Amino acid sequence: MKQVHELNYRSFLADAMRDYLDYLDHLGFSIAVPANSLRPIDRFLVENNITCIQQCDNRFWLGFLAQHQGRVRAKTLQNWRGAFHGLCRYLVRQGWLSENPVSAFPVPKLQPYRPYVFSIEELRHFFDWLQQQADQSRDPLTSFQFRSRYVFFHLLYACGLRVSEGIRLTAADYSAEQRTLFIRPSKFLKDRLIPIGGRAASNLNLLLELRQRLFGIPAEGSIFLIMPERRPYTIFTAGNHFRRVMRHLGIYRPKIIRRGCMHGTPHLHELRRAFAVHRLMKWYREQTDMDAKLPLLATYMGHCCFKYTKTYLTLTQQLLSEAGHRFARGFDRLDWMNHDPEL
Repeated sequence: MKQVHELNYRSFLADAMRDYLDYLDHLGFSIAVPANSLRPIDRFLVENNITCIQQCDNRFWLGFLAQHQGRVRAKTLQNWRGAFHGLCRYLVRQGWLSENPVSAFPVPKLQPYRPYVFSIEELRHFFDWLQQQADQSRDPLTSFQFRSRYVFFHLLYACGLRVSEGIRLTAADYSAEQRTLFIRPSKFLKDRLIPIGGRAASNLNLLLELRQRLFGIPAEGSIFLIMPERRPYTIFTAGNHFRRVMRHLGIYRPKIIRRGCMHGTPHLHELRRAFAVHRLMKWYREQTDMDAKLPLLATYMGHCCFKYTKTYLTLTQQLLSEAGHRFARGFDRLDWMNHDPEL
């Protein structure tokens, strides 16, 4: 089985859960989501002293839902239901169950969710502050840390990278001559070679030169390192740094529910969303052929089809305004109206 976080299941179904994940793995499916989704179910079995398969009936699933209803997002409940439904189907085929108890329960309805979209002014304020801290710090180590964070966060935004893709970048993945990044297989098991802008390239060149001059680290291995330990960035540490700066600048806000809709918080992955929304807005202003550009955006972001890219294209007031202006420019003069006596 491919390595995921330790599968330390403790319920009586622990072995069956591992066998099921191994089965999915051999079929070529990614097991990260189902492996994590089975954890709360395993914990529920232990906490409620459920020790045999006969107790995993409809009442079991009803009790599990009742315990978590309103405490977790509906999307999370969907993932948990999907994982347990798949496990029960596997147990039916193995003869452990006569029927799937989860089939009788509907998929939890998703709560409307509106993600946070950074404005260009917010991002400019954020990046300017990181650069100022790097320039003004008298301690070389502190200055380098701020410089490294600035380059990392700016690269996520400028290239629309996933956080996992950014932290895995090595010097061998970056071509200074061609100004390209090789993104190793990540989500959808796809790799890609993408061009990057001049500022992103000069930032990477400066960072690699700076760390070699200050710390004697050659231009090889991971690009983004936690100093002085020289450990690669992790999603956890990068997210913590990002939230601290967001709070310091007064940009951060918690998740809130307004008129029945969940409004998201400005977390690190939203830099990728900002890249997609701002690129779309720029194309609108340039009156670009969107039908030709959107497939390129999907490929650049590493999506296997455009429907996944659409989830990033959150409609903002600015984007709606640009779309309205474009529509008006195309339809404010209809020649046939001048010749129609009824109009």
